Amino acid sequence: MWCHVLLFGLPVFGLLLFWMLPLPVALATYVPLSAFSLWLAVVVMRALRSPVSTGAEALPGRAGRVVTAAGDDIIVQVDGELWRARSDEPLASEQPVDVLALEGLTLTVSPRPAVSVWPRTGDW
Repeated sequence: MWCHVLLFGLPVFGLLLFWMLPLPVALATYVPLSAFSLWLAVVVMRALRSPVSTGAEALPGRAGRVVTAAGDDIIVQVDGELWRARSDEPLASEQPVDVLALEGLTLTVSPRPAVSVWPRTGDW
């Protein structure tokens, strides 16, 4: 509710300045007030359009590591949290994984492909 007061209320209430103050003083007050409201509206709209960064919706695509892998009982750590997981491929302890999906409280993970940084070709 307060966002409506800041975004729409300030410029509307600022119009009262023209009734109470001389024109140059009212303009000097109203223009910065309107600019602040416009800037605040842009910041709020960017925040509303940003992708989900927390909760269950943000888990697919995140990286984690296997804490324990004993048969079908797999525990992975993602963002500091421990999750029960399942995978179609065998996993080893301390292996990096990517989260594919979340079903209930169980993550579907796949092993993260190994990336070799040495030797690099074409950089010499």
